[in-house]
Amino acid sequence: MRRNDQGQDISEERRRRKNRPVRDFALSLLERSDKTAQEMRQKLREREYQQEEIEETLAFLEEYHYVDDEEYVRRYIRSYGARKSVLRIRTELEKRGISRERIDAGLEEIPVDEEAQIADWIRKKGYDTDQGLEPHEYRKLAAALGRRGYSFDMINKVTKQMCEA
Repeated sequence: MRRNDQGQDISEERRRRKNRPVRDFALSLLERSDKTAQEMRQKLREREYQQEEIEETLAFLEEYHYVDDEEYVRRYIRSYGARKSVLRIRTELEKRGISRERIDAGLEEIPVDEEAQIADWIRKKGYDTDQGLEPHEYRKLAAALGRRGYSFDMINKVTKQMCEA
C-alpha cells in the first residue's frame, strides 16, 4: 500500500479528489492554465460530472471572468502573434472552441504582422533579405513558410524582392 507525505493511502486520496465538487475541480484546473469554455466543459465531462453541474459551474466561471473566451483570444494573440501566422492562430483557437467572430474581433484589435515574421524567419535561416535567391532556394523557403501557415501571397510579397536582388 502506497502512502503520500501525510501518511494517507494514495488510492483513498485519488478517490477523494475524484469526488470533489465541480466548482473546486474547475478552479484547480484554472490554477495551472487558462481554459476556454469548451476546454473546461470537456475536462468536466471527462470527470463524469452531470451536465447540469457543468453548466452551472461554467456560468459561475464566466460571471466572474475566470473563463472568458474573448480575453483568452486577446492573450493568445499577444503571446503568439509575433511568431505564428494568422492562419495558425485561427486554427489553434478554433480547435479550442473559440468562434470565428471572436477570433476575427481579436485579430482586428491586435494585428499580426506576418510580413515581419516571414522576413525574421528568413534571416534566422541564414538568408539576407537583400541578397538574391536562386529558384530552388525560393521553392524551399516558400514550402517551409507555407507549412508554417503563411499564405502564398504574403510569402511571395516578402521573397519577391529577394529574387529580384
